[in-house]
Amino acid sequence: MADVALVPGWLDLVPVPDITVAHWDAGEPVPPQEVLDRVVFFVPPYMGALADVALAQRMPRLQVVQALMAGVDGMAEVLPSGVELRRAVGVHDASTAELAVGLMIAAQRGLDVAARNMSEGRWDHRRLRSLADSRVAIVGWGGVGRAIAARLAPFECEVTAFSRSGTDGALPVESLTRRWDQFDIVVLALPLTPETTPFLTADRLAALAPGTLVVNVGRGGLVDTGALVAEVQSGRLRAAVDVTDPEPLPAEHPLWRAPGVLVTPHVGGNSAAFPPRATGMVQRELAAFAASRAAGG
Repeated sequence: MADVALVPGWLDLVPVPDITVAHWDAGEPVPPQEVLDRVVFFVPPYMGALADVALAQRMPRLQVVQALMAGVDGMAEVLPSGVELRRAVGVHDASTAELAVGLMIAAQRGLDVAARNMSEGRWDHRRLRSLADSRVAIVGWGGVGRAIAARLAPFECEVTAFSRSGTDGALPVESLTRRWDQFDIVVLALPLTPETTPFLTADRLAALAPGTLVVNVGRGGLVDTGALVAEVQSGRLRAAVDVTDPEPLPAEHPLWRAPGVLVTPHVGGNSAAFPPRATGMVQRELAAFAASRAAGG
């Protein structure tokens, strides 16, 4: 019997040699063990729980887990030893960058406030901030950070990039120590690692200039949520975030009702552009995996 690639049902893949494609989505009955025994390539459900990823523990012949997310926090810890974990490199860059810029424009131009005013028929004409002439720090210079910078280019703002390595046109993150108060907008596009949990600590938030907009499209754990709540409730800082800690954000959480805060429910990568890009990525990875096996690699 052929080996199996177990993938979500919406992934419409072209067959590859010697591997049968089977489908499984979160919430559906787990495939029978005779199917799991043949799985060599596994794509867990998008935005699924770690319990879905842990199904890999029942796949004795598994070689590769291909994630559909760029961030794979906690996934490696629930996989069997020796299984290769691959991130969804490049799949979410454009959509996440698009939302990041949208959050900046919405927060700077008060679009969230205007939307709420519509329900009351309130005309509130006043001068607001702009993205033009703003000093923007992008912290994290991977695919998402670079895509954000590319989309900011026409908006006539001053962009400074920071990365852990401080290479490829970015400054080292350590240099932020003396520059926290020099930016109007700070965008987080870092991966979540032990070194970045949290990255924006209470001390670093306190070092930001009054009125600074914190934009987080990385992971919620990058920010000390309690310290952020204190800063926005005082009116000293503002925030526009697509990711939170905890997540989902409980209905009673004070971040929902804090002034100067805009929250979207972790939808940065989940746009109409995601399915075709994810399908193409998985198809390429599966084809390369099959070709490597055929070559004895």
